[in-house]
Amino acid sequence: MKTALTLPAGCLLLTLFPATAILAETAPAMPVAPDSQTGAQTGTDTAASPDTAPDTAPDTETSDPKAQQAETCFDEIAPVVSLSYGSRYTEDSETRSEFDEASNREVNEALKPVDMFISKLARESNRALSRKGKRGEASAHCVFDRLETWAQADALSDLGSMNAQISVPSRLGGIVFAYRNALEVATPDPVQKDHIDNWLKARAQAHMTYFDTDAPERASRNNLRQWAGLAVALVGLTTEDEAMIAWANETVDYTACHADPDGALPLEMERGELSLHYQMHAVTPLVVTAALLTENTPLKPFDACEGAISKIVNYTLAGLEDPSAIETRTGVAQKMDDDLKSYDFAWGAAYLKYEDSSELSEIVSEFPGLSNSKLGGDQSLVW
Repeated sequence: MKTALTLPAGCLLLTLFPATAILAETAPAMPVAPDSQTGAQTGTDTAASPDTAPDTAPDTETSDPKAQQAETCFDEIAPVVSLSYGSRYTEDSETRSEFDEASNREVNEALKPVDMFISKLARESNRALSRKGKRGEASAHCVFDRLETWAQADALSDLGSMNAQISVPSRLGGIVFAYRNALEVATPDPVQKDHIDNWLKARAQAHMTYFDTDAPERASRNNLRQWAGLAVALVGLTTEDEAMIAWANETVDYTACHADPDGALPLEMERGELSLHYQMHAVTPLVVTAALLTENTPLKPFDACEGAISKIVNYTLAGLEDPSAIETRTGVAQKMDDDLKSYDFAWGAAYLKYEDSSELSEIVSEFPGLSNSKLGGDQSLVW
């Protein structure tokens, strides 16, 4: 059994109810979306379009938002209760950076209905935030109703493989972000809220237990732990669970305080040609969790270990501009898509709310907007 994370001294069978759905989001920046043992692209494999497209429906209302919700809510997506699949990587890939194409397709197929569900929730929750009056409330109740279906089925509760255990937390985070968006606009009835809250808390607690006791050594400390930390933070803040908030803060502090002085994340630098990719992938949940904790609690995670998160961000941005330092460190050329998308930088909205970065500001200014369904969709509505 693993012990709790220790900070350096001085620092603070795929089983579906009747299956349906196709993934309708834009392809990821990398050609694959790795989710296995030592890293995951679980937060950057979704895009702004079409699921967070602007709402252009006529601005008409009915007197009953629940009635309007029934007319306009997206079709039910069957709850996914069980997931079990193998690794995306080849068996002989020591750095977990070489993909098995057939296995990668199998993982994508298994996760497809979950990712579709998150896409639909994000879009509807963004409509809730951007629509006026009863129409916004109708979208919020749509989110509540679809979440209750998954809650009553105890979705995502039977994770039968290590790879499922480590790839689902980022999905839970996307689900909770959409829920929080909807809660800004309307309130579910008490019974419905209890169903949803209790389901989310059970899933978050299961992730905490897995990463503390059963996860592989690297996965328990690298970007996968950060994605779990983000999900747990969201559930903790939404349900006012102090233990979950503390666990998420500990996760952020651990990564921040174990970064190298220049901002490199040692565990991500072990990923061969994908080291820069996974450094950036770790930044997403690290920054967003820190921003959530800063906004909603007295905690100050951006100050941890002399502002380590800013050093991590700066190192990442420098590597995107010129990867030569990382290539010298890893001994291999870095593999990054030359055309990074808005969802790759969606974390920038959270970061720039609390920290300054002219480099990041310049990058995000090139996009018409920042959106990632696993971060709540349109970031201008979230932050």
